[in-house]
Amino acid sequence: MIFITAWEALHDRAHITQNQTVLIHAGAGGVGHATIQLAKLAGARVITTVSTEEKVNFAKRLDADLTINYCTQDVVAEVLRWTNDNGMDIVLDTAGSKMLQSCFRCFKPYGDIVTILQSAPDTDWREARVRNIRFSLELMLTPALFELEDAKRHQGEILQQCATLFNTHKYR
Repeated sequence: MIFITAWEALHDRAHITQNQTVLIHAGAGGVGHATIQLAKLAGARVITTVSTEEKVNFAKRLDADLTINYCTQDVVAEVLRWTNDNGMDIVLDTAGSKMLQSCFRCFKPYGDIVTILQSAPDTDWREARVRNIRFSLELMLTPALFELEDAKRHQGEILQQCATLFNTHKYR
């Protein structure tokens, strides 16, 4: 489930390309650690957020380019510093609305947000609107819920590609 979620978020929703900058919240979590690896394989620069030093080390072993401990560091300031105020192209939100909304300020115009969560009703979308950020939702269960046979086949293809990445030691 986590690899399908990560794949669909990056490739099917955000249409990741080489040299983009991607922020992955909760990089030591299930979806987060899978997404870091997929983003690196796509040739992206990866920033991730984590909550402990142990998780910082884990994310570094996955080749994250910048790991931010959101408990001790200002995520927006660190992203802007690291990107020379250019910001991010893609955010994968697995952390929730408060963290998501704070990141609107460090987005490139026309960026992509993909979330696996329900946004809070009080989310202030003004900064996202000004930057013309595209917002996508990801739920890997949708093909099963709606009996979408083509989408189910696509998910099978994703799993085959992930198996190849594991078998060739490109995925950990």
